[in-house]
Amino acid sequence: MTMIYKNETFGNNLVPKPAKEIILEIELNGKIRFDILLYTIYNHYNISYKIVNAHIEYLNGNNFGNVKLLLKITDEEIDKIENYLGEYKLMSCKIPVLQQTKEAS
Repeated sequence: MTMIYKNETFGNNLVPKPAKEIILEIELNGKIRFDILLYTIYNHYNISYKIVNAHIEYLNGNNFGNVKLLLKITDEEIDKIENYLGEYKLMSCKIPVLQQTKEAS
């Protein structure tokens, strides 16, 4: 008997879609809490992230500042995340991560 498990990197599809690494820069404007943002990215969209850099200020329960997340993501997932960020008018910028090749010494 063969078991098929969901591949977390590529979503629900059995045929993986090509994923690329990007750094997503998000400008927090006080409309959403930082922890809710990360929870939604990971649990709702099933996208793993690494926090590259964050500068966040908390004023009266609101979150302001910017954060950079490293994501391994497909083009379809990028569109979903950008739509989500657009709902809260969070400015975002995508920066492709250049793959460095190691040279044999």
